[in-house]
Amino acid sequence: MEYYIDGHNLIPKLSGIRLSDENDEMKLLERIQEYARLSRRKCTVFFDKAPDNKTRDANYGTLHVIYVTHHMKADEEIIERVVRLGKIRAKEVTVVSSDQHVQWQCHQAGAATITSETFAENMNRTFSCGERNGKHSKKGQRIEPKLSSKEVEEWLEIFGENS
Repeated sequence: MEYYIDGHNLIPKLSGIRLSDENDEMKLLERIQEYARLSRRKCTVFFDKAPDNKTRDANYGTLHVIYVTHHMKADEEIIERVVRLGKIRAKEVTVVSSDQHVQWQCHQAGAATITSETFAENMNRTFSCGERNGKHSKKGQRIEPKLSSKEVEEWLEIFGENS
């Protein structure tokens, strides 16, 4: 099972992140990377309005990030990718978006859909279970994902001071 996540649609549903934050995308990716690790799920996050100088695709373990250029919206990219999968392979994908048009199109193409609110609740439950199972230091503390030096270099390249 893989999640296709509309990143900017999910950000306002999570506590501690706002779309107006300078590093809102990075904060979201850190949380989703930790969620993917704990839940053992593959996640693909789509962001629209990517600057032309940004790498279009990036991989971080089970997290795949797609920056959609100004020529297309993340919604359109998600729908297009689900349709390209075909009905059988699309059944392996759950689309995370509260946009009813995206949900309907992806459902028609064979994918499951859940709202961003529901996914945010699922993330919180997963983090809570991890805390109870001793995977995190103390309840309420910020979750710090463990990154390899290669992953740190990739993140700095994407979100570094010069971005």
